[in-house]
Amino acid sequence: MIRLENISLGYGSRTLLDGASLHIRAGEAVALIGRNGAGKSSLLRVLSAIERPRSGRMLLDGVDIATLDAEQLARHVAFVGTERVRIANLRCEDVVAIGRAPYTNWLGRLQEEDRKQVAQALDAVGMSHFAERTIDTLSDGECQRIMIARALAQQTPVIVLDEPTAFLDIPTRHQICRLLGELAHHEGKTILFSTHDTDAALPVCDRMAIIENERLTDVPAESANERISALFGI
Repeated sequence: MIRLENISLGYGSRTLLDGASLHIRAGEAVALIGRNGAGKSSLLRVLSAIERPRSGRMLLDGVDIATLDAEQLARHVAFVGTERVRIANLRCEDVVAIGRAPYTNWLGRLQEEDRKQVAQALDAVGMSHFAERTIDTLSDGECQRIMIARALAQQTPVIVLDEPTAFLDIPTRHQICRLLGELAHHEGKTILFSTHDTDAALPVCDRMAIIENERLTDVPAESANERISALFGI
């Protein structure tokens, strides 16, 4: 599970979050909502230990992530960012295999268990038949599935995603959100992802975490529409 306690974020003289707290249990999918520049990406990067908060702490199963070294953190949290990998001649299977870095031997070579996890991750996102394809030949939606497969191959209990449906067509947005819901509700993962695509996210989420006026609040998904309408003026 994830527990944020009294987190404050900002840069320079600007405050993004002030005293934010949030608790996400194993098996829950939570969407992070807010206007552009509200601090969604910053919060996710702090949770993934890419950045540090001004104050407060984040616990993973009761352990402060500030006490974890890089390998320990990589076994706890997988992060899917907004970057699009487009490296010529890099096979999809090899991209997913990067997720096995915390487990490979000291030479960095894949063992049989690593290859098994890579194959299972590709299968979980419906991309097994793309294993030998190079990632520069994929659509944005296919590439996003490969990046999620890389996170699955890490075998972490927590997966954090920054705008996983950005730049995707409508059917693919819904497919990605359904996949995230399945990972939480059927695989027991703790899923936290930022999104502006509330129509696709609401049906699969347990709760919405909303950043507004430097505050973080969460509401059940079934009662989130009114808050979202007020936030975006719709």
